[in-house]
Amino acid sequence: MTSCKLIMKNVGKNIRDYLIYFLTLMISVSVFYAFNSVSDQPAFSEMGMTKTLLYDQLGILLSTLTVLIAVVLAFLIIYANLFLLKRRKKELGIYMVLGMKKGRISRIFAGETLCVGMLALVTGLCLGFMLSQGISLVALKLFAIEISKFRLVFSMGAFRKTAFCFVVIFLLVMVFNVRSVSSVQLIDLFTAGRKNEIQGRSRFLPVLLFLVSLVCILSAGAMFYKNGILPSRENRYFQTAGILLVTGTFLFFYSLSAVLVRILRANSNVYLKGLNTFLVRQISSKIRTNVFLLTIVCGLLTVTICAVSVGVSTALAMNGLSKSATPYDLNVLSNVSLDGDGSISEYLASKDADLSGYAENMEQISIYEADFTYGSLFAGQNVKLWPIDEGILESGVSVLGVADFNRALAMQGKEPVTLAENQYLLNCNYKGTFQYVEKALEDNADFVLAGIRLQRASDTVLEETCFMTSVGNNDRGTLIVPDAVAHSLTKDVNVLLVQYRPDADSDAVLQKMIPIGLDDTHGYRYAEKNMMYDMFYGLNALVSFLCCYIGLIFLLICAALLALKQLTETTDNIYRYGLLQKLGAGKKRVGRTLLSQTAIFFAAPLAVAGIYSTVLMGKAMEIVEEFMNIHISTNMIFTVVIFLTVYGSYFLATYLSCKRMVTEHQNKRMEE
Repeated sequence: MTSCKLIMKNVGKNIRDYLIYFLTLMISVSVFYAFNSVSDQPAFSEMGMTKTLLYDQLGILLSTLTVLIAVVLAFLIIYANLFLLKRRKKELGIYMVLGMKKGRISRIFAGETLCVGMLALVTGLCLGFMLSQGISLVALKLFAIEISKFRLVFSMGAFRKTAFCFVVIFLLVMVFNVRSVSSVQLIDLFTAGRKNEIQGRSRFLPVLLFLVSLVCILSAGAMFYKNGILPSRENRYFQTAGILLVTGTFLFFYSLSAVLVRILRANSNVYLKGLNTFLVRQISSKIRTNVFLLTIVCGLLTVTICAVSVGVSTALAMNGLSKSATPYDLNVLSNVSLDGDGSISEYLASKDADLSGYAENMEQISIYEADFTYGSLFAGQNVKLWPIDEGILESGVSVLGVADFNRALAMQGKEPVTLAENQYLLNCNYKGTFQYVEKALEDNADFVLAGIRLQRASDTVLEETCFMTSVGNNDRGTLIVPDAVAHSLTKDVNVLLVQYRPDADSDAVLQKMIPIGLDDTHGYRYAEKNMMYDMFYGLNALVSFLCCYIGLIFLLICAALLALKQLTETTDNIYRYGLLQKLGAGKKRVGRTLLSQTAIFFAAPLAVAGIYSTVLMGKAMEIVEEFMNIHISTNMIFTVVIFLTVYGSYFLATYLSCKRMVTEHQNKRMEE
């Protein structure tokens, strides 16, 4: 039989053994292609300059990650190939007994790997092409580009990059196979499945190590909770907590097997029921001999859960805030104490930034400062502000005259509000202070402002945007009062509100405003809608894309490592399942035992990672909230879907493959 025919026959005969290897390659190729093809979507060529800069930055970051991830995937695929080599050792030994040269055996095995690899590459590219269209649609949404501009496109650049990386990986795998087969001894091929690691046992040491691991983990959690999860040059809390967490996790898995056996043996009704004794011993041995692997997988799963959850939650939070935060096309703020109480539009015209040719409507409003602070407004409350807001307690409360407030509402197409001469309203749309403003309105039926007693005109806090600052941070709390009361206070800021004409060029306006914003000798600052949208959607896309990309790759690595390890150990211990059947255990009971063993092996690192993520995710959310100054609600739906899809698929494929191996072994024993 020629080598080609033997290769094709072996691939067909062992197609089930190649399932995990094929699945790992296919998903790796599809994800690799999909994320690298986003930049070739034609609709992205129509973005503004700010958004384009952020989009280019995303491309640079993705390219850098691509190199690192290609290296990681290479090790993962080689590791998957190790399982195939170990699974086929006896078959290769038979070839050697029949007189086949090692060189030809190496070529046959390399040919099989190439066939499966090429099939996985083609299938992965097809799947990646479909996945890339969905990712492109999501990217268009994140970058605020009309969906109608979407085009179905096949990225040749991503194709070449993917094909090149995986051809190099395939070549490395084939070289590794040739070297492994050429150096192996015949006796090793026949006795590989009988070699097992023998571990010494101590009665008290595992319990001591288990307690030490809990102390390390709890100490690390307390340090992260108190000091956050960002490294600092001033102190080494982050590094210390990280070392404690890694050490504690390693010791936890190292001692867990012995502690687990002790606990279950204490309850003889559970331990001696059915095949539980065999199951407990198998799980204990598996955890003990794979402690390093479980520690790595636990760490990667923790990063995956946090990254995907934070990325998706950030995107959802910012999507909900984007429209309400940008009701105007442009507003320019002037600090009255620095620039005087003049016309902002006239000043801009004198600086070659005349807006009359671009604006359809312009209004100037004034913000005043009350004679009492936010600390007084929130008196009697247990106020816990975000770090960025702590300074407002000593700041005077912002005040806006009702006429200016109504002019701002009119520019948004909203109905005006009415106030009597002795009434007030409270406005706030900032999550960081809204609950305190709402409580202040509830507790204070009246205020004394500028010597005038004002009564509340409504029991409800308004949530309007008077002027633009940043997404999610428009108004920490503003008193709306009669004009006569406002004019008796000290004026703090003037604000020019601008709505563009339909044909206005926003980039041209930005070009005129850039020198104004960079002038440190004056207090003029601006916020432009398109620029805010670009920054908002750009940061949104950067966070979401990078988090999901890293999360998907890490999840793939974890699932593949666990699957391959479970398959390898099932192959090594296949004869033990045969002994169970000889001792009278039915196929269904053996199958349930194998299912429980596989489920616990997959669930153990995931459960620990879930606990870690509960603590770390809260701190990660705080960092994002402080950086973007928005409030984020944790959303786990997307994370659960990803885990069910990828992690669940690997678990199911692993269990079915292990069950098939056990069944085939049992059938062979019965035939004999």
